Amino acid sequence: MKLNIFQFKNISLLDVAFCIFFAVATNADLMVNPILWWGSIALIIVTQFILNRGKLKFNSSKFKVWIFMFLITCTLSIVYSINRAISIDQLKTLIILALVMIYVESELNNLNSIEKMIMLYVIGVGMTLIYVLLTQDLNQFQLAIHGEASTGRWNGNEIGMNAAMALILILYLFPKAKNPLLKIYYIIVVTASLYLIYWMGSRKTIVFFILGVCGVILLRRPKKIIRNLLLVCCTITVSWNLLMEIPSLYQNVGWRLEALTYSITGKGKADSSTLLREKYIKVGIESFKESPLIGYGVGTFSEINKAKTNHNTYSHNNFIEIAVGMGLIGFIFYYWIYIYLIMKYLKLFIYKRTSFLVSVLFIVFVLYLVTQVGLVTYESLIQCLLILFLYKAIEFSQSSYIKGR
Repeated sequence: MKLNIFQFKNISLLDVAFCIFFAVATNADLMVNPILWWGSIALIIVTQFILNRGKLKFNSSKFKVWIFMFLITCTLSIVYSINRAISIDQLKTLIILALVMIYVESELNNLNSIEKMIMLYVIGVGMTLIYVLLTQDLNQFQLAIHGEASTGRWNGNEIGMNAAMALILILYLFPKAKNPLLKIYYIIVVTASLYLIYWMGSRKTIVFFILGVCGVILLRRPKKIIRNLLLVCCTITVSWNLLMEIPSLYQNVGWRLEALTYSITGKGKADSSTLLREKYIKVGIESFKESPLIGYGVGTFSEINKAKTNHNTYSHNNFIEIAVGMGLIGFIFYYWIYIYLIMKYLKLFIYKRTSFLVSVLFIVFVLYLVTQVGLVTYESLIQCLLILFLYKAIEFSQSSYIKGR
């Protein structure tokens, strides 16, 4: 009898361990607690060790090659880093992420196992979103946009992106859910996510969410081109009008999108946040030109930025962050996997060998790549999971295509 992975009875102890890790790793309050942080990682390792009798599947893959190449580059950058303490801290984070990804990859054996892991991620991040609603003063995030308040450990962009990611993935997961309790949980997460996106006021999050929905519409039934394009146009038009015409939406998000369009088109005045980030990009480009090959050490942009602008902060741009930290060599070692995955997906799409799961993963992967213009993501759990999920989904799709020939 075929088991349905979306029913709770098929969830193993290792699945629970992964879910707990996702909940802790996306929660800014919990992850700083060493007992919870290291405990959640240890739980995965110990549970996997017990269930698999001490064996860890460690097959070679391009995903592992990518991880190790980038880690080696980061490690070597410590030798010439302008701040070795910062670079070592960044390397520790990347090593932990790499370790977790190796354990996650060992559990991905087919497309169904990817769906299950996505479900576990959504459940885990959903716990974090609900936690934020119950414990945080959301007004502070709006004030923080204007520099009038501090949100402590929490970052509005990260909360917003977690919420937007959960929403898009639930669009895929919800129709497949058989357990009514799981469906109710998804509805709660959707409600919490929409509310948090509203309060975070992150334009990247709004754009990511709207374009993500449009992507799902386009690729769910790709043959219905005219219908899909009409739905996408309606979605974008309605969304823009709502954000610009409803006072509360405009006050929280709309005006920031308006400022973003001014920045892109050159018509009108960009907001202070956009102007500041443009300054950081300029600092990054100038610094890159001074050390184009090897950079200044992983994670050291903040040091350069402090010296040149008196702002001790990262670049808010993943391309700049990596180029400055590890130069052209590190940039190539990091981004080659993106080109590889895009080319592989397009080949599958042209030959009509993609599934809806692969297409949804590709949508969020590309959108998250675009948001790197305004986010630093190379040490992000979401980014690593997206790359891994898409890589494995394409690999399984290719394998089934070859066997079917």
